[in-house]
Amino acid sequence: MFRIGICDDEEAIRSEIEKIILQYSLQTIEEIEVFVFKSGEEICRFMQERQPLDLVFLDIELNMMNGVEVAGFIRDNLKNEAVQIVFVSAKDSYYQQLFDSRPMHFLHKPLAAEFVIKDIQKAMELSGKMGQVFLYKQGHATCRQPLKDIIYFESLGRQIKMATVKEDICFYGKLGDVTDFLKKYRFFATHKSYLVNYMHVIEFRQKELVMSNKIIIPVSRQKSSEVMNILLSYEKEGV
Repeated sequence: MFRIGICDDEEAIRSEIEKIILQYSLQTIEEIEVFVFKSGEEICRFMQERQPLDLVFLDIELNMMNGVEVAGFIRDNLKNEAVQIVFVSAKDSYYQQLFDSRPMHFLHKPLAAEFVIKDIQKAMELSGKMGQVFLYKQGHATCRQPLKDIIYFESLGRQIKMATVKEDICFYGKLGDVTDFLKKYRFFATHKSYLVNYMHVIEFRQKELVMSNKIIIPVSRQKSSEVMNILLSYEKEGV
């Protein structure tokens, strides 16, 4: 469970951030719980009395107890260095004051959804709670599959077979579109018809890969050198 707090005295901003978070939660296997606060005093009481939050989007220009004071309370009074703080403001004049509270980021109003999502992802990475999913269609339903459980994809004409640790799943689509989305998650093509998950490769042979489910995946002659370089680069990274 990843717990996110939103503290802003403007209802429109609170609702906007909450909407972005809830939409993003559909794309990650990690459950996200959102807590909304209207004042600095409210979030301080919550964090003092209940389980700590993982990430806080904190408005600086709060009435009474402002965002800088809230951050100071979290760091100094609660001795909480684990929670990631993202300050939110329409002004740029606070940078120097924010340094002591060790924020993860500063977001400028009006907010851009892509930056809110990047901050959620970064906070999840720092907390070790990052979980990614692959979305695909079956009929009218949108389904989710954790990336860590996908072994490989195989193109079968108009359909794609997705081999997972539990079962094989077929859905309509183009392997090229899947490749474009997943290449940043250490999936790579070995052949025009195959896309594999590096984390499930257990053996590399000259013309084939052995996957964790014992299936042999062919490596085309054109892809052989590229596949070798990809595997070596991931090994050097200690993946």
